[in-house]
Amino acid sequence: MDLNELSGRFLLLFFSILILYFFSNRKDNETINPLMVIVGLCTFSLCYVFTKIEIGVGIGFGLFAIFSILRFRTQSFTVNAIIFLFATITLSILDILYPYEKIEVLLFFQIMIIGFYIIASIIVNKKVSKYLNTINVKIALDSNFSLDNNSIRKSIQEKINIENFDFKIVNINAVSNEIDLLVLY
Repeated sequence: MDLNELSGRFLLLFFSILILYFFSNRKDNETINPLMVIVGLCTFSLCYVFTKIEIGVGIGFGLFAIFSILRFRTQSFTVNAIIFLFATITLSILDILYPYEKIEVLLFFQIMIIGFYIIASIIVNKKVSKYLNTINVKIALDSNFSLDNNSIRKSIQEKINIENFDFKIVNINAVSNEIDLLVLY
C-alpha cells in the first residue's frame, strides 16, 4: 500500500467520522466527547500496523483484556456514545482492510453505514431537537416538596417564566437540600 492509497483511505475515514460525530451531537441534553473520534483513528492505525507485522493470538487477547478493563474502570457510556464508537471502529477496520481493487464496494458500505446512522439519528432526535436552549436550575427542597413530575414543573415555572420545556434531574443534594436540574426549552 503506497502513501497515496493510505492517505486516501485515512481521509475517507476522517470525513466519515466527522459526519457521524455531527449527527451524534444533535441532542441537546447529551453530547459525545470529541476525543472519542480518536478511537476510530487509532483503530485504523492499529489495523494498518497489524497488516504489516506478524502478530500472535496473544496480542489480540491482550488488546481485548485492555478494552475490557477500560470498560469496567471508566464511567458508563450512553447508548449514543456506544453506537458512535462501534460505528467508528467498524468504519476504520473497513477502510484499512478492505481491498483497494474493490473500492466501489467499500464506498457502498461506507455510504450505507453513514446513511443508516443519519436516518436513525434524525428519527431518534426529533423529540429532543425541538428544544434549542438549556439552562441549569437549582430548586430548594423544603419539607413538603415532592419529586413527582408536576411539582418539579411547577417549581421550574415559578423560577423561570416559560411554558413549553422539558427537564432532566442532574443531582439531588441532600446536604444542601437542593435539586440540580437541566431545563431544555
